[in-house]
Amino acid sequence: MDDQLWALCYLDEGVALSVISRKETRCQWLKGEDQARQYVLQDYLHYVAELGELEPEQTVAAGERFALLMEQYPEPEVLVEYLNDLTAGLTRIIWFGPLYALAEDSSDFALALREHYWQEYGEGDEDPALPVPEEDWPYLVEAMDEFLLNGDY
Repeated sequence: MDDQLWALCYLDEGVALSVISRKETRCQWLKGEDQARQYVLQDYLHYVAELGELEPEQTVAAGERFALLMEQYPEPEVLVEYLNDLTAGLTRIIWFGPLYALAEDSSDFALALREHYWQEYGEGDEDPALPVPEEDWPYLVEAMDEFLLNGDY
């Protein structure tokens, strides 16, 4: 079992924004891919059901759809695309994946986070594409909260 730290970060949008009248981002850190996928199937699904005011039978159907997508699309990036299609207008996943990918990946979100990280923790002249060394990953996790609050993504 993989126990690499994973994150699920999502942003309220559309209908949810009109209800809470401000952008709200949540980031849940989880121990390993298995726990992260369970979180999506339970807690995230519950959150989506609440935002969408789904009836119990609709929530069950959504859960079945989430599980099927996870089975068909194990790659986090592809899975996120399909989950975001299902939750359009309610919430949008902005990151689902392991910490090492945030530290090294070239996706827009990972690059923006690293740019923020290097501004806060670096010398100030680092290239955002520069990976964060593994020994500094705890600081990258710490930087995520401020990054999400500032809306730099």
